[in-house]
Amino acid sequence: MDPEEPSSVIGVVPMPRLMAVLNASPESFSGGVVDHDTVLEVARDHVRGGASILDVGGQSLRTDQAELPVEVELERSVPLLRACREAFGSDGPDLSVDTYRAPVAAAAVEAGATIVNDPSGLRDPDVVSVVRDTGVQVVVTYNRARPKVRLSAEELVEDPVADGVASLRERIGRLVDAGVSESQILVDPGPDLGKSPAQTVAVLRSLEAFRTFGRPLLLALSRKDVIGATLQRPPEERAAGLDGVLASLDLRTDDVVRVHEPATVRDFYVMRAVVAGDVEVPADLTLPVHLRHRRT
Repeated sequence: MDPEEPSSVIGVVPMPRLMAVLNASPESFSGGVVDHDTVLEVARDHVRGGASILDVGGQSLRTDQAELPVEVELERSVPLLRACREAFGSDGPDLSVDTYRAPVAAAAVEAGATIVNDPSGLRDPDVVSVVRDTGVQVVVTYNRARPKVRLSAEELVEDPVADGVASLRERIGRLVDAGVSESQILVDPGPDLGKSPAQTVAVLRSLEAFRTFGRPLLLALSRKDVIGATLQRPPEERAAGLDGVLASLDLRTDDVVRVHEPATVRDFYVMRAVVAGDVEVPADLTLPVHLRHRRT
């Protein structure tokens, strides 16, 4: 077996789809910025690590940073999406664009994106038209906050679960009324977005309420504030916290988890499945010599 290839055990473990972050925004809180020179190397590593979706974003949602001109977001995102599509071809991973702006979504789809990941909850009505006219998938997010704006404590809703279901029902209805098929829709309960850490926890404890739409869930949990606040950890030290969250959630194979380190998350799901008895370990499974000791 090639040293870089995963074991046969990894390949048969049921787990949610992994959406890997390709961050093209230097302002992002999470780091790991890619550009045209590094995107393919990072993208290939993510795919080897188990990612079946690559999510390219050119603008951070950080509320302490000004909104970028559309032209800058386009310059950051579109060339990277085009490079990935050319490198991987039509049989490669799905490509997603993380944007709330219709011009960026339209250009991204033209460059090869098949998913519009809109974290704003469709605040730009023209995003609906892009999705309808191109037939791509769309992530509908529960987020009461305007892009780049943090809600004050007084502005937070009283019940994020009930409000979230109602908000998503209205937005999904808007898509369907416009001619978008329900099969194009993924539902994101929006951890952290327009919510306090305690409200995000309440949403995560009530994920089944967000399954009433009959669509796969997308969860963007990696390095999020809810983990940082709970553990008092900076973004680069939240991987173990993410594993703790995922261990408590009953996610399905058509759900999507948006992550910065897909290989680490894949390994978590593999070991959980093995120990739980969901996957049999071959009697002749061995550890290759080159993996027995610490790499030097």
